[in-house]
Amino acid sequence: MTSTPTESSAPPEYNVTGHDYSRCEHFAYAGPPIIDFHTHVTMTSPEDKPAGPAGGWGEQGSTDAAALMLETAGEFGIALTVTMCPPQDIAPLRKRLGDRLLFNGMINKKPDEPEDAAYRTLDQFLEAGIKVVKLWSAPRGRERGLLIDAPWRLEALRRARKAGVKIVMVHVGDPDVWWTHTYQDTAKFGTKPDQYEPFLRTVEQFPEFAWVGAHMGGDPEHPDHLEAMLERCPNLHLDTSATKWQVREVSPRGGAIRSLICRHPTRFLFGSDLVTRHGLTREHYVSRYWCQRTLWESTWTGASPIADPDYTLAPGGAATPTLRGIGLPADVLKWVYVENARKLLGLGD
Repeated sequence: MTSTPTESSAPPEYNVTGHDYSRCEHFAYAGPPIIDFHTHVTMTSPEDKPAGPAGGWGEQGSTDAAALMLETAGEFGIALTVTMCPPQDIAPLRKRLGDRLLFNGMINKKPDEPEDAAYRTLDQFLEAGIKVVKLWSAPRGRERGLLIDAPWRLEALRRARKAGVKIVMVHVGDPDVWWTHTYQDTAKFGTKPDQYEPFLRTVEQFPEFAWVGAHMGGDPEHPDHLEAMLERCPNLHLDTSATKWQVREVSPRGGAIRSLICRHPTRFLFGSDLVTRHGLTREHYVSRYWCQRTLWESTWTGASPIADPDYTLAPGGAATPTLRGIGLPADVLKWVYVENARKLLGLGD
């Protein structure tokens, strides 16, 4: 008689293959400490939702998850983390974690709110000393008015620039596979290519900013498109965040991505996109850091340890995508892991 596995006996999403994350002998990077340019380190609470926007608890929340994540980051050679969090979370996070964090302010507003709501949020972030502003402009945000070139967002950029902010991060694209389900209604969401012309026009409209396209510019599926954007906009950079997405899409086109990064080594930034939430274990954070470093600096090949709901399982195939490291050269890794972020953030030696 066989038993049916219960949900409680299922492997955790951060290690569905039973991988030994202590095996790091393939890590090749031996340079200065890494900077993680894309995270969501926030104050947490037992009332945290399992997905969606995180944080916002301010002084009433806990810094324990943030401390655990940064402690784990340190184990993977990461000394500085740039985080997005609500403005009320900045002071308590800074009080406990000090100069291990720098802050990125996300400029949004609800559809029924006046433009001044976005400007008030920006003012709070500026008062707290942010280094970066973030425009979340995924196709899901269209119906909420979160277009990158909405007039209130352009005005927010002008105000940020006047206040001395020099970096803008944008989430502009989502995985190709999402257009087979979430974005099937292209009249509502647009096609994937539709997302990019407004983005590039805005980058060109503000050449004084350094721009960062989150998640490999939202298009690791198309290295030729990434190169075209880099060539069109000399002030554009791309970060490596969204671990499952990068593992799934960079691995099968590793040669093209490796060549792209080697041709433009000063235009890429390491990022994890890790989010702190109440109850997440150390192993959750370990899984993302391990996969990120394995992908970029090694030639390790094997099944990704992380569950990936966007992976299409082929008949008889593995349960997770293949992670195939692209083995960037040491000098290129130093640019991607450290030097490009230091330059953009204006950090000294």
